Amino acid sequence: MKKRIVYIISLALGLCSCSLEEHPTSFPTRDNFYNTPSQCRAALDGCYLPLNKIYTANYILVTEACTDLWHSGSTTTDACLDVSPAKPQFGAKVWEYGYQGVMFCNECIECIGSSPIDEQHKLAMVAEAVTLRALYYYNLTCMFGGVPFYTCMVKDRAVADSISTLSRTEPSVIRRELYKDLKDNALPYSQQLDREHAGYPLALMLMAKMALWEEAWDDALYALDLLEELYGEFSEERYPLEQCRWRYKNTAESIFEIQHWWSFNGVQFPGNVANILTPPNAASADDPSQRLYDGVSLPELGNEASSWNSLVANNHFGIFRPKKGTAKEEQAVSHAIFKALPLTFDDEFNEPDGRWYTRLDTDAVRSGSIRGKKIDRRVLEIFGLGNLESGETFQTTRRYGTGWGGPRFWCPDLVLSNDSNNYKIFRYADALLMKAECLLALGELQGAVDYINLIRKRAGVDLFDYSMSAEDLQKELRDERARELGGEFQRKFDLVRWGIWYEETVLYNTNSKIKDRIKPYHRYYPIPQTQCALSHGALTNDEYIENE
Repeated sequence: MKKRIVYIISLALGLCSCSLEEHPTSFPTRDNFYNTPSQCRAALDGCYLPLNKIYTANYILVTEACTDLWHSGSTTTDACLDVSPAKPQFGAKVWEYGYQGVMFCNECIECIGSSPIDEQHKLAMVAEAVTLRALYYYNLTCMFGGVPFYTCMVKDRAVADSISTLSRTEPSVIRRELYKDLKDNALPYSQQLDREHAGYPLALMLMAKMALWEEAWDDALYALDLLEELYGEFSEERYPLEQCRWRYKNTAESIFEIQHWWSFNGVQFPGNVANILTPPNAASADDPSQRLYDGVSLPELGNEASSWNSLVANNHFGIFRPKKGTAKEEQAVSHAIFKALPLTFDDEFNEPDGRWYTRLDTDAVRSGSIRGKKIDRRVLEIFGLGNLESGETFQTTRRYGTGWGGPRFWCPDLVLSNDSNNYKIFRYADALLMKAECLLALGELQGAVDYINLIRKRAGVDLFDYSMSAEDLQKELRDERARELGGEFQRKFDLVRWGIWYEETVLYNTNSKIKDRIKPYHRYYPIPQTQCALSHGALTNDEYIENE
């Protein structure tokens, strides 16, 4: 992938450095460019680039900070739902780069499909573009609901004008069309692609995701069964939990990752998500050359990271504190998704705060249990509570008993905001939890429990038994997705898909600005008003207009 990005950059620079004496026919055009496998590959690699503009820190604010799991103190308006058709915030970027990706993919599908290269290469590349196009539309429909849907190449102004006046297509129609497209035009030809590409595993995952949105359980199971055949037994030995950390690139469990690199003297292609899922930092008062992360030394993170308004877990996700008043109760809040946190109370009571301070219990970290309960291994991956070796506790954790984003998202030796991690967009664990959801919906409770337990076994916690009611199991399944996938660009889309986003966010999000602003129609972002104007009235934001 790194070589391909260098090739694209080199190609662009080469085109920009043409001599004035060169004949115009020497410039690449659709008619003379898609003639060799390397030319087709270069064009197809360009289809990936808009993804890096979508999967950013702002997308984390959209998908995670405005939910029941996380919140941010950032004044960035996406963090507190200060959005409208006239002020679409990051929605404008998702729209721009989502449709840029669709446009690139549509051209590659048509031009590579008619190129003179050998049939095997051609069909595999077209399948890759089909899968990427489905990924862009998946993000667009999750973000906006109904959106304009087109699959033709923008070959001239007449086509562009026609597309500009398209109205919204119902998301259910788009998902059904894309499911069929993936099944017919991607699966048969994409198995030879490696996992750094948008190949067979991603096509199956997108089919399953779209089918779940439509509650087409059997269609989802078709794709998920094929994924299970491909990835096989799920265990710690085969898919170590630690390798879910984003610093470990293209690991065995990954279905699709957004690729990044950064170095002083090499390719510089970074992201910025690590900054918003790392505790805020500042120079040490004792040693200005050293940075402390919320008051704690974390040598692995280096001394050059910039400080952002980081995400912190809502009470619902994981918190440990007295339930009321000044009572010293060593237990988690009863409704927390993560109940056993490796925190204990100091003997220090703070009168102004009206609470006991907590501290990281390193003995509990080492033993894996506290107060008779097993500690979910994912707690120490998803949450940052302090330095697990020294026992230093983050100031916010010490005061409130809650956590920042954890080592899963941290980028060692982060320089400013140059995050070189890969972002794990879809993983095998997600697919298995989706399969459990399908089985539960079909009344196969025992099968659903079995698949949830595969995930819980790797996490090192007690397994569920078969005595749970369907209602209780549904609640636990939704919480299990939070425990396994929290922070991975999914939570809002899951809650919207289940029809509970507004209620759960109002109930559990602790950002007062969100509570002041949130409305049911915020489940989707508005289409930017400029796009509505350009469509000559074909595109509207009726829910926003009617309720504001």
